[in-house]
Amino acid sequence: MDSSKKESDKANKSKYLIENIFIYEKDTQNNNIITFNNKFNFKINQLDLNNATIENIYFKDYLILFSKKYTNKEKQKLKYNFNKIIYFCYRKNTYPMKNRFNINISRDSGWGCMVRCGQMIMARAIYKYLKSKSFSTEKAISETIKYLLDMPYSDKNFPLIFSSILSKNQNEKIKTFKVFPPFGIHMHCLLGKFYNKYAGEWFSDVNICQNYRDINEIFNLFPELNIFCFVSDFKLQEVLDDCFILLNKDNSDNKNKKIVNFNNKQYIMEKCGLIFISVRLGISKVTNEYYSSLKKLFECKECIGMIGGETNLAHYFIGLNDKGNLIYLDPHITRDAINELNDDNIINDYLVKNLHEISIDDMSTGLSIGFLFRNSDEFEELLKFVEDYCNNSFPCFGLIKEKVEIDLKKYENLFNDEDDF
Repeated sequence: MDSSKKESDKANKSKYLIENIFIYEKDTQNNNIITFNNKFNFKINQLDLNNATIENIYFKDYLILFSKKYTNKEKQKLKYNFNKIIYFCYRKNTYPMKNRFNINISRDSGWGCMVRCGQMIMARAIYKYLKSKSFSTEKAISETIKYLLDMPYSDKNFPLIFSSILSKNQNEKIKTFKVFPPFGIHMHCLLGKFYNKYAGEWFSDVNICQNYRDINEIFNLFPELNIFCFVSDFKLQEVLDDCFILLNKDNSDNKNKKIVNFNNKQYIMEKCGLIFISVRLGISKVTNEYYSSLKKLFECKECIGMIGGETNLAHYFIGLNDKGNLIYLDPHITRDAINELNDDNIINDYLVKNLHEISIDDMSTGLSIGFLFRNSDEFEELLKFVEDYCNNSFPCFGLIKEKVEIDLKKYENLFNDEDDF
């Protein structure tokens, strides 16, 4: 896709979102709208990560969770770290969403599992990003959840994350309006129009990742973070171009910053990078040759997990156990949407979850892998892992070092099959 087409698509999406992200008072059909200042008050002091419980911990000798290996003697440490993972599941009684026939639906049970898995991997990225900005664990968790709720916000004093959205409001004379959270399920449904998906229909992992990239770009939510969506390959030059500055005489003043060397060129990091790589590892089942390389991804410190699953069931994969099975979080339970955010137990509603395991034999072949680097050291570490990984036999994705333009629309049928998740 050429640059002019990309800019046109982005402009169309931007215009459409800005026209639809606001809900004005006369259109409001639901009184359970979150008033940010009065109700968004997670009592994070109630959060006790040390005493949280996890059911169904499947390992005898060890378990790997986000590249960290835990033995049986370290179960308490495992519980503490596991319960910092933000969990999303089906919700009912949400603010209404329009389906293909313009009918309101207020739950995503049966169709929103990939959206919820996408929210989990995105929440993991936001949480780690905020932690790098010196947020406490509790503060990072509560701030992250604000981006992903199921109900629109209402108040004149919105949190800072919405400032760029409000500045784009084209109806400034109307003061009483609501706005959807930027990474909530309603935003996915709005963007679905551009690839013929609506509320009530399954979204693919590719759709979800591309939505996050578009939303972040359109609303400039994280100015210091670029989101990339690749198909089958890690495109190194694109990451370098968008997250780094090529060092030359004109910017020699930046030499006091950490320099990254690649291909006889010197770069200085300007932005963090969140990278999604969507792959297919077989036709009807994951090909045996990919088994070891799929497991090896959990050795990468910058890997934030994978979204995929089994036929018609989406999962968020976060590690593996000593039996060789992948560990995942399952969004297939239904809870009430959160609309009163001053409840003592609200924070736990996003943290209480169980571990599950699945054999690679039972997995669907399509999935998207997430990586996050927050500084130049993490980027160099990620690059070293990717280079070594792609030199092995049957890696799950390739490495392209030079910039190559690929029209993703040619691959839509390959990655949007309903049984891919």
